[in-house]
Amino acid sequence: MKQFLLIFFCTLITGCSNPRIFILDDTQENKYFVSDFIDNIKENQIGKSPLIVINGIPFKYEKSQDTILLPLKKSEIKSLEFLNQNSSRIMYNEKENDGAVIITTRTQD
Repeated sequence: MKQFLLIFFCTLITGCSNPRIFILDDTQENKYFVSDFIDNIKENQIGKSPLIVINGIPFKYEKSQDTILLPLKKSEIKSLEFLNQNSSRIMYNEKENDGAVIITTRTQD
């Protein structure tokens, strides 16, 4: 019975924990553009704390935070792509990687 309760509480805590939310520095309707993109990717392809790569440079953020502010607006984003967990480990050599979101921005002329 104790084992069952332990498993139940671990499942409950894990299931109810807050996923990472990536917020853009933009208007209210565009704030969750990157988080929506991540949520639409299949669960086994990318985790809830992916590596964010902006124009080829990994964006470092504190993984213990629930909300991560990205220094971009939706209008600055040219494309969003993702790498699954295995590919991102090979490319970026991150041991605790949940995949990667590759953001390419528009260039300023």
